[in-house]
Amino acid sequence: MILLAILLYIFILLLIFLIKPSIMFDIYGNIKKHTSNSLLTLDLVYPILALLCYYFSLVIKVILIS
Repeated sequence: MILLAILLYIFILLLIFLIKPSIMFDIYGNIKKHTSNSLLTLDLVYPILALLCYYFSLVIKVILIS
């Protein structure tokens, strides 16, 4: 199940870097730095996303076992 969490994490990160949402990237495609007007930076997204992917892999595991 750890492998599932890692693959999901990598897939979502690839999507983020391909889509480049304006909330995390500037108009030139560079990663925004943490300032008072930036809501989400990649420094905040990485750990939150890792925990969510691990949580979803555990949920999938529980659903498949029961």
